[in-house]
Order: sequence, then C-alpha cells, then structure tokens
Amino acid sequence: MIGAMERDIEHRGINLRRLAHEVDETRRRMVVGGVFYVLGWLLVCLFTPAISVYPWASLTIAVIFVSLAVARLALRPPVSQDPRVLTHWLDLQWLIIQVSAAVWGAVVLWTLISPVLANARMALLVGAAGFATAIAHTYSMRFWPSLLAVVLIYAPATALMWMPGHDRAVAFSLTVYLAYVITSLIRSHRDFHDRLDFQETLRQQRDAFERMSRTDDLTLLANRRVFVAELERVRAEATNHTRPVSLLVIDLDHFKQINDQHGHAIGDTCLSGFAEQLRLVFAGQGELPARLGGEEFAVLLPGHTEPEAATRAEAFRIGLAAVAVVPEQPTLRIHVSIGVAEFDAKRHLSSDTFLIDADRALYRAKNEGRNRVCQASGNRL
Repeated sequence: MIGAMERDIEHRGINLRRLAHEVDETRRRMVVGGVFYVLGWLLVCLFTPAISVYPWASLTIAVIFVSLAVARLALRPPVSQDPRVLTHWLDLQWLIIQVSAAVWGAVVLWTLISPVLANARMALLVGAAGFATAIAHTYSMRFWPSLLAVVLIYAPATALMWMPGHDRAVAFSLTVYLAYVITSLIRSHRDFHDRLDFQETLRQQRDAFERMSRTDDLTLLANRRVFVAELERVRAEATNHTRPVSLLVIDLDHFKQINDQHGHAIGDTCLSGFAEQLRLVFAGQGELPARLGGEEFAVLLPGHTEPEAATRAEAFRIGLAAVAVVPEQPTLRIHVSIGVAEFDAKRHLSSDTFLIDADRALYRAKNEGRNRVCQASGNRL
C-alpha cells in the first residue's frame, strides 16, 4: 500500500514537472508569434485597396489580430503549481493559437475569392505555408491541438484551389507541402517529448545518486557521513538556543553469532529488519536514525533530555525483543545494548566528544551484560 502511494506521488510529481516545462516552453514561444499575423494583415492593407473597399472588415480583422497579439503577452504564466491552473492557462494559449490560425485561414480564403485582394494572393498563400510550418515546429508540444491549428490555417485555401476553375498545380503543391508540414509536426512532437523523457531520466539518476551518497546501501538509513553532518548542525543549534538534544548509540548484541549460525544473508536481512524498526519508532520531527557501520547504529533526538531519550530507548529495546525481524526465522530475536547521552555545551566542544560520551555509555551497557540501556550521566531508569 505504501509503495503504491509512493509511486502515485512520484507519478504526479513527474506529470507536474512536465506540465510546468510545457508552460515555460509555451510562454517563451508565444511571445512574438502574434506580431507576424498583424504584419501579414498590414501587408494586405498596403498592397490592396482592402481598407477603401472593405473598411469595417479591414478594421475588424486588424483589431482581432492586434488583440490576439496583446493577449499572448498579457496572459502570463500562473505562479500556482496547481495542475488545474497550469492546464487552464495552456488551454487559453492554445485557444489564442487556434483562433489566430482560423482567422488567418479565413483571410487567405477571402483573398482567393475577392478580386479586390488579388494582389495579395500569392503573398498570403506563402504566409499560410510559413505560418503552418512555424506552428508545426514551434507549437509541437501537443500534437492534436497543433494539428488543428495547421488545418485551420492551411486547409481552406488548399481545398479551394482543388475546386474547378482554380489552379490545380498550386493545389497539388499546397497538398504536398501540407503532408510535409504534418510529417514535421509528428517529428517535432516526438522530439519534444523525447527531450522531456531524457531530462526526467537525468533528474531521476541525479536524485538516485544523491540518495546513494546519503544513505546506507543495505539498510537505507542515513549513512555515517550524513549523520555526523546533521549531528554537527543540531549541536550548533543547541549551543545557540539551549535546546536539549540527546543521542542514542545502539549495538546489536552477539551479531557475529547470527552471521555464523545462520549465514550472512540472514544477517543482512536482520540488519534491514532492525533498521525498519528504527524508522518506525524514531520517526518524529528532526529525529534521525542512521547506520554508523557494521552492526552499530545511532539515533539523533532533538528536543529530548537524557532521561526522556533513555525512556524511549528502553521502550524500543523491550519492543524489539518481541519482533521477528527475519520472516524466514520467526524464532530469531534481536537484543541490543544502547548508550544515551545528552548534549552539554560546556563539555561537548565538538560533535566527536558528544558521540564519545554516548559510545562510553554503550560500552558500559555491554560490559554490564548487554541487552540494556545505560546513560552517560550514570543515572538509571
């Protein structure tokens, strides 16, 4: 159940990263696109009598293209990382792209039908091909919305040119080029998502290497290097804020006998099972269980006095004896010796001296017969 939840969380994280990357790419690519539609319509107005013959239509088209260009700049990406908010923003961007394409497709069709706009026909046909190509290469993040935009911008003129009375050679050229544009879109779409997959693979490898550098391979607890660094940080914090901090150093009793009698595979399973018990019991805020090496472990307990830490250690020791940490060996039980020390700013001038105090308490527990908790102060539970 926990594994399924973790996989679900990881899957949602991957989807969110991909969505955020798509938002970033879309914003970057949307910035200048709208200007070219405005310039294209300006070309029509300069080289044809569109304004004098169709003043209101010309003004309406100009307002539409300018408004769409401004909307591209005005709709900034959301700060929120809510997938619904990001998806809504992307939907608005695609609406702008498709409305721009549809209007340009209608303009091209108009120039092919109206004799008044005849001087702009070739320029607008070339513009339609150029805009369709730009969409296929620039907005390939989503295949079907991009394909729709290409069809809206390109198909009306192509369909008209195939009708009787029009230039079939131009129609054939447009159709062949449309096939090229769609092929380019397919390739660009695949390349975009391959790049996202590659980036996600690199991120996962980086995270895996980071985890490996911080955790013990067998038990998956924090390793000694991480533990010492955290011990130093907490010790410095306790020095500055007089907050209690205690430390447990734990050794598995007679662990060599377990290896000798049952084999190293069972011994490794034993260590892993013991580590899992540490994780379950010492899971409070700031608490850090770690493997120092071999069968020696430690637990950092911020906010705990020595008596409080010793009480928890004793409860852990008693509870551990009732747990079968190796499923294959239900009768096998682990016993531990635990040393407990509380940080004292006057005596513990370094993390090493703090750790040494807890170590001494551990060795006293072992010398007194093992399977017990001893405090560095000498107090008893």
